[in-house]
Amino acid sequence: MKSLSAALALIAPVQAGLRFPCSTLTFQRLDPVVEPGSIPSAHLHHIVGGNAFNATMTGDVGERATCFSRGPELPDFPTTPCSGGIFTTQHFPACWDGKNLDSPDHQAHMYNTKRYDGFMNDPPCPASHPVRMPQVAYETVWDTAKFNSMWPSGAPNPFVWSFEGTGAGTHADYMFGWKGDSLQRAMDKSECFYDGCGSITKQPMATANQCTVRDMVGEDSQGWLPELPGMGPTA
Repeated sequence: MKSLSAALALIAPVQAGLRFPCSTLTFQRLDPVVEPGSIPSAHLHHIVGGNAFNATMTGDVGERATCFSRGPELPDFPTTPCSGGIFTTQHFPACWDGKNLDSPDHQAHMYNTKRYDGFMNDPPCPASHPVRMPQVAYETVWDTAKFNSMWPSGAPNPFVWSFEGTGAGTHADYMFGWKGDSLQRAMDKSECFYDGCGSITKQPMATANQCTVRDMVGEDSQGWLPELPGMGPTA
């Protein structure tokens, strides 16, 4: 993952939060973060956001999975079927070295203090990465309930992630753009938490759901597939 916007480093250390619902934009093998300009990229992305998305945009992460409820976050899939689907949370590192906007592995300039404690307070940033950044997290509900009847009682978890060729991993990439100092002003408001932030106007979901981008890759990546797009069959 390439660096977060340098503008985020200017955000004041206040208790505030913003929550944005996102709609699906497209499913394509495009990766403007790690493989800018490559069409197709090495693996498939489920892309949410605005229709300015393209293969050449410039812009560390942990992964968790709990049945769909606000219980403890687990480091792997649940061991029994979930009636409400599988809920995943991906927390991005929130400690910056204060110098580098990127690093050769796209990770070393950031440090992750988040473990398996959800949205609890994190420990202080280490001296090597002293700048606390806003905590970015993705929450996704995967509608797996319709497959519960295909999971025999007592059988191991049948699901895999669609990453790393073996289905052993998942990840998220974060790219955001803000007009002027709009993000700074929003985060400076102590009463700004989740949806109660008057300084930012959110797009209605009905409008967001109309956003699409053209097919830039030209391959079928929907439905039942014999192998992961660009990565071969799972082991």
